[in-house]
Amino acid sequence: MRPRPLMLFASLSVLAAGPALAQPASSDDPFEAANRQAFAGHTGLDKGFFRPLARLYHALTPGPIGVAIHNVLTNLSEPVIIANDLLQLRLKRAAHDTLRLTANTTAGWLGVMDVATPAGLPHQDNDFGVTLGRWGVGPGPYLFIPFVGPSTVRDVIGMGADLALNPLNYLSYPDKTAVTISQQVVGGLDTRLYTAGQEDALLGDAADPYATLRSVYLQNREAMVRGESAIPALPPLDEPPTPPSGDQAAPPGAAEPQPPPAAATPSPSASLADPDAPIATARDYTPRLAAASAPTPAA
Repeated sequence: MRPRPLMLFASLSVLAAGPALAQPASSDDPFEAANRQAFAGHTGLDKGFFRPLARLYHALTPGPIGVAIHNVLTNLSEPVIIANDLLQLRLKRAAHDTLRLTANTTAGWLGVMDVATPAGLPHQDNDFGVTLGRWGVGPGPYLFIPFVGPSTVRDVIGMGADLALNPLNYLSYPDKTAVTISQQVVGGLDTRLYTAGQEDALLGDAADPYATLRSVYLQNREAMVRGESAIPALPPLDEPPTPPSGDQAAPPGAAEPQPPPAAATPSPSASLADPDAPIATARDYTPRLAAASAPTPAA
């Protein structure tokens, strides 16, 4: 789950960019001019402030301390994930995530230790934006929101709904405001720390980092809507494949390449029997960034 502070304010700031919004670029990114400006400003601020701050946070929370904080933050996100599992009628996922929350809250000392993952219950992200997509709501225009990152109109609405679904927001306890703000700040630093390696691998050699990030984000969100259990690694999306030239044709007599076997897709009857099964029309993605598939804290 991404940190959600100032979401509506930030999204309104992007939408209020004025004349820049009058320069449509593509059907899924009609606000590209404004989004690119926001991306450039966010990137500069990230390099000069947020990434060094995340490294400082990492230095102040070494080893088991940082891992324990990350585990607690992840455990606190589980109730919203379970609520969205139920709203999507993905009952197996809901049972999986409920067992995970119960195990880590009890045997894991309120989430300080992640005892569920070694037991075969890994964390599975979910949110109300995915729920809306599950029930047929399109993503709408792509948005890049400062301090938040890539999003869509559907996901912005989903972030607001997730706040309403979080049962922790309805508890009353001393210094609730300070605790909530601290959780959001530490959560943002933790997320920045654990995604630094993936971001560097994805955008480090991209010809157009903005286009690559946009394409990967939109396809990852589509994969989540379709019910894939993990966010797939994707090929470079900002550079079209180069067709083979005429002088590279196969020599005479060479065996013609055989097409790869068709990937098995779940049948409609299987999808009806298992509400958690991936939709039969889900795309098959080419693996990429295998080395960055697991979160790796920045050095």
